[in-house]
Amino acid sequence: MTGTGLVKSWLRTDAAPVAVRLVCIPHAGAGASSFNRWPDLFGPGVGVVRVQLPGREDVAQQPPLHRVGEAVDELVGQITQSGETQVAIYGHSMGALIAYELARALTLADRAPIHLFVSGRRAPHLAASRAVLHRLPDNEFADAMAAMGAWGAAGRSASFLRYALPLTRADLELSEEYSHRPQPRLTCPITTFYGTEYPIADPEEVWAWGTLTDGPFATHEFTGDHLFHHRHRAAIAAIMTAALT
Repeated sequence: MTGTGLVKSWLRTDAAPVAVRLVCIPHAGAGASSFNRWPDLFGPGVGVVRVQLPGREDVAQQPPLHRVGEAVDELVGQITQSGETQVAIYGHSMGALIAYELARALTLADRAPIHLFVSGRRAPHLAASRAVLHRLPDNEFADAMAAMGAWGAAGRSASFLRYALPLTRADLELSEEYSHRPQPRLTCPITTFYGTEYPIADPEEVWAWGTLTDGPFATHEFTGDHLFHHRHRAAIAAIMTAALT
């Protein structure tokens, strides 16, 4: 897969032919490596494409994005240049928001995804029910991330915070400054996943994703906090595989 213009491809994948490419978009502050253990969970018919957004890991020198549209415009170009392989999309938290808008943009470009999978976020047309975080001072912002379980065990070392604070703040600005437009609607199936100890979205806010498509909708509950998708990656991949094959 190749990028558009002078932009290095954000799509990390192998070149093996597959029936479906599953484009995986990480949560705020995370990079493509958060999906390093996912490719082996799928059979030969599904290829995992790990998205590396600017500002993290091997592209940490690039400025992070601040608006959903910036991510979607580039990803649409890269995906549509990649061939005619069918595409499904998965995003967690901030990645779920980008995944939704990417699915809509690909539909308009006549490359509609065959399935949208999302986890860890309320439906994007719902108003925020919790305080805006990206404008908080550094100490309060770090406390909020720790309370959410968003940074895992790495959490509060000085070296980690130097890297994670500006990146995660930009990612949350991208998510928190988003404004939903009602059109276009999706036609592909949507499947959602959520954690029972998830502090950000209530179950009814997750189920509301079903109102955004004319296709089928399903939701699955797992134990765990904001990063539950890591603990349950094998079970989530099994559900995805069944839906895609």
